[in-house]
Amino acid sequence: MISIPGHLIEYILLGPLDDRRQLQDSPILGDVWVEFGKVPGEALDLLIAPYKGQHSGEVAAKIDDGVNRDANVAYLQGLIVANLTFEELARVVVPKTRWWISRWSKPVTETTKKPAKKKAGKKAGKATPELQEGHELHEYTRARVEKVVGDILSQAKEWNSRKSLRRLPDIPSLDRFVALTGLILWAGANEPVKNDPLAPTTEQIANILDQAEPKEIADRLVKLAESMLSDNTRDPIVWQVSLNRFAMPALTKSVGAVKADAASTLFKVNCSEITWAVLDSGIDGDHPAFKTSDGKKSRVTRAFDFKNFRRIVSLSNSKKVVRDQNVKILKADETWSTLVNPPEDPAADLEQLAKDAVKRGPIQWEIVSRFVEIKPDTRPSSNHGTHVAGIIGASKQGALAATGKVSDDDYADGMCPDIELFDFRVLGRDIKDTEFAIIAALQFIRHLNDRDNFLTIHGANLSLSIPHDVRNYACGRTPICDECERLIESGVVVVAAAGNHGYKSFSTKDGSYDSYAAFSITDPGNADSVITVGATHRFWPHTYGVSFFSSRGPTGDGRVKPDLVAPGEKIHAPFPNGEWGDLDGTSMAAPHVSGAAAMLMARYSELIQHPRQIKNILCESATDLGRERTFQGRGMLDVLRAFQSI
Repeated sequence: MISIPGHLIEYILLGPLDDRRQLQDSPILGDVWVEFGKVPGEALDLLIAPYKGQHSGEVAAKIDDGVNRDANVAYLQGLIVANLTFEELARVVVPKTRWWISRWSKPVTETTKKPAKKKAGKKAGKATPELQEGHELHEYTRARVEKVVGDILSQAKEWNSRKSLRRLPDIPSLDRFVALTGLILWAGANEPVKNDPLAPTTEQIANILDQAEPKEIADRLVKLAESMLSDNTRDPIVWQVSLNRFAMPALTKSVGAVKADAASTLFKVNCSEITWAVLDSGIDGDHPAFKTSDGKKSRVTRAFDFKNFRRIVSLSNSKKVVRDQNVKILKADETWSTLVNPPEDPAADLEQLAKDAVKRGPIQWEIVSRFVEIKPDTRPSSNHGTHVAGIIGASKQGALAATGKVSDDDYADGMCPDIELFDFRVLGRDIKDTEFAIIAALQFIRHLNDRDNFLTIHGANLSLSIPHDVRNYACGRTPICDECERLIESGVVVVAAAGNHGYKSFSTKDGSYDSYAAFSITDPGNADSVITVGATHRFWPHTYGVSFFSSRGPTGDGRVKPDLVAPGEKIHAPFPNGEWGDLDGTSMAAPHVSGAAAMLMARYSELIQHPRQIKNILCESATDLGRERTFQGRGMLDVLRAFQSI
């Protein structure tokens, strides 16, 4: 397997950086091409968006049928996840897209034919529409494919050598697709003659281009095309393909800095009727800080672990061998013993979920919950989620009552010491859980609210960070951003960390250097209606301004983000196992704003189910720190002023 540097992938896909006017054309988005270039012979987790009007379960079933192995295909509302090799992606998925179908064939409807003599009892009618060959892709003969590949590789050599300053000719987007597809297929089936990963990128690219033979690449493309053209899909069912992206955490007593204690005292705020979801690594529900004021009961009322969600809704569970294996794996997992209501017949439940997908049925979340709802006192895999939840809802009084202590300097109140919390575990021990799991949790929140016909969950905190790739979706329109927008439309406040990419290392031909980074807001903070929070100093925000690590705006499409900033440096909050500690990051800033939103709803019930109004109040009442708008947004969170503005 030959690893292809991202610079070469991007050149073939989009053109040279200094003259890049080419837009992504194919349904395979830019991050997918680049990642397959790194590991061209391996399978990757991909998110597949169905074409408009298509049921994701039915589309998932057709993809699963075409792969001929267990690709761990699963589905959500409007989204499919599958583990595919590049060859499987091209052979099975691409022919089902409108992009491919429109280039392979064009619809031709015959006009009504008038019979010479009208026979009694029979009426003349229109002929059935049929698909006629002869469109764009039919022009790619074996000879043309080899010429296209040869021309593009030749241009790539000239671009890589930088010996000529002439502007290279424009390359049609379909030629780019053909050449890049062939190059990745070739790279996945060959071993490098020279393999020095520490060599300069230009040298690595030169070695690859020297080894790549247009004839061999063309042979592979022709063989692949035979398989692709055998797909008889004539109505598109797939829209786009992107990576199933990894998410990471966006990481002393700061409540006074945002005047939450003053607002709570003056306005007598009681948040016991408000529930907040924390989508993170998990909350230690047994921590004394989450006890009620008498120290007897945990305010982390329900917990859900989405770590195995993909396995639970896999379409491969329709096959007994796979289903039995998945049941064995699920039962062996450490979370099985912590399930609140484990399934009596897990194999039957998994089979039912798979059958529902094929029959265009919705996900039966009641079945799913048997596999994912765990006891709230289950210990999480890291400190992060407990710390975030503590900023929202730690209770000093509850902690003292639970431990029997009279006082403890470590103990402190969070923003809402009486709030109820829902624990959604979407970040794993190694921080490599996926966008798909987070989207599943967001959809499950909507299900809980819809089922009860009122808001069971009033808000959600996402102190996590998924960098946005500009080669793919428009900024703020990625799958996770769209899902956050749907949740907000349903009446739930969504608060997200801006990300910790405000100060980065950059590599250039003259070496590397460190600098502040604009346009560094991460997903889901790029979503327009989400309240996106940057970080500032916990005591002296006017002096120190925006934290150096806090991601800066504007967004890639020119909107001002973050929306506001809150304390995010050395924030003191609970750790698992009854401990307390300090963490830094926009992850710590976001829960301050979640707490402020919860306080507003608790005091002014008419604001419940009006998340955009809450966002407007918090932003309009923020304290201007005198910094650039794209650094600070509207300024520092000020809970007291927010209350006074109503």
